[in-house]
Amino acid sequence: MTCINAVSFHQDPCIESICGKVLDAGFDTLELSRPPFFNQLTTARTRGRFVEWAAERGLRLYGFDCWVDVRPYTALEDTMEGFRAAVRFADDLQLHLLITHDPWIKDVKEYSPSQCLRANIELFRRVADLCANCGLDLVFEPHPDTLSMNNQWCIDFIDGLDRPNVGLLFDTCHYGVGQPETYIESIAELGRRIRHLHFSDGDRATYALHLPLGDGDLDLPEIVSALKAVPFRGTITNDLFNYPLLQDGAHRNAPKIKQLEDELAGAAKVADGVERPNVPI
Repeated sequence: MTCINAVSFHQDPCIESICGKVLDAGFDTLELSRPPFFNQLTTARTRGRFVEWAAERGLRLYGFDCWVDVRPYTALEDTMEGFRAAVRFADDLQLHLLITHDPWIKDVKEYSPSQCLRANIELFRRVADLCANCGLDLVFEPHPDTLSMNNQWCIDFIDGLDRPNVGLLFDTCHYGVGQPETYIESIAELGRRIRHLHFSDGDRATYALHLPLGDGDLDLPEIVSALKAVPFRGTITNDLFNYPLLQDGAHRNAPKIKQLEDELAGAAKVADGVERPNVPI
């Protein structure tokens, strides 16, 4: 699958328009977002029709970036209800992946990292079990302003959840900002916990500015080498959130994302002994 996330196009309020732009750019798979998809597809019937409509056009639907407001201390039941609604949405659309994040640091600054770790493990075990009941994987996307951008906290969190359907989403832009000097080394440290990628370029300074591949300052070849060494066996989404020339960037990125998928899949097969490495004789 060659996937892009719908949140890149969040300023376009029309579902049909977004899907058309995605297909025109050369992508065949869409990772859904809260605006406008969750906000407009509000019933099981409209969601079912959207699944049919997308299939008729050759567009695969894969994941849902649910944007639930995570507040385990001040609004636990509201948080859980948000996740219940997100899981119902993903299940109605026959998706495979739910994307979320741990709380923003500003919302838990009164608590120690260890207190936050315990509270989030308790919360997200419940969410992971909801997902598992619907055949969904649950991945967490660290941001520069979440506790999970600290690798040790993140590892303790993912391992502490102890659920087979749980993993990490490595967003190259976010790690470039949150760890501008160590983002490549973090791939090896996080290792096989990484199950999904948001792959883009970035300037290692501007929050959430996801640039077309080759337009920023990230060392993309070294990122790919680090992923091969893990080896990475997950899925990939192109992210252009906040880039102003979306269709230009999407057209340029689509063939590169397809090439990356093939390259990483091939490296994983070699690591598994399924294929022999392509080396000169």
